[in-house]
Amino acid sequence: MSEKARMTTHKLFLLPDYEKEGEYLTKMHSVGWKLERVSGFSQHFVKCEPENVVYKLDYAANNTNYPEYIKMFADYGWEHCGRVMGFDYFRRNADGLSEEEMEIFSDPQSKLDMMKRVILTRMTPLLIIFFMGILPNMYMIVVNSLNWDRSTLLFLAVLYLGVFALYVSIFIYCIRGFRKLKKKYTE
Repeated sequence: MSEKARMTTHKLFLLPDYEKEGEYLTKMHSVGWKLERVSGFSQHFVKCEPENVVYKLDYAANNTNYPEYIKMFADYGWEHCGRVMGFDYFRRNADGLSEEEMEIFSDPQSKLDMMKRVILTRMTPLLIIFFMGILPNMYMIVVNSLNWDRSTLLFLAVLYLGVFALYVSIFIYCIRGFRKLKKKYTE
């Protein structure tokens, strides 16, 4: 038995990029790379025949009846491909399907509801960590700066300013992304 060809890509898709991630996976399958699994920011593919397959992501968060949730998608022809950080990956053969049949959401409100789940379960904890952990530590650096040597102060200042800048840029990106999606879904 021959070993199947495999490929791993590393792409960063943030919370509001779930549609772009589905489009990327669809494109990869159309050129002969079937999603095998996702781990963090890595997508693992196995070589296949190019097919017209559509990939979609849903965010179920902490679904208490997970097996029933997966079965519901299977009943509508969707194959479950994996789960990462609350996002479930589904694929379906798109030959002969209408645009509506290639969607996992029945209406724009369902998409907005999913976005709310993402914000409540992913963005809110990050904000809490930011306000309870990062900002107080930055304050302590400023308050205690007189008692520290310059190299320690410089190291901590650069470290916390870097984390602060990363958090702020991720939040801005996510807020803008969610606003664009909300506008798209409500038009």
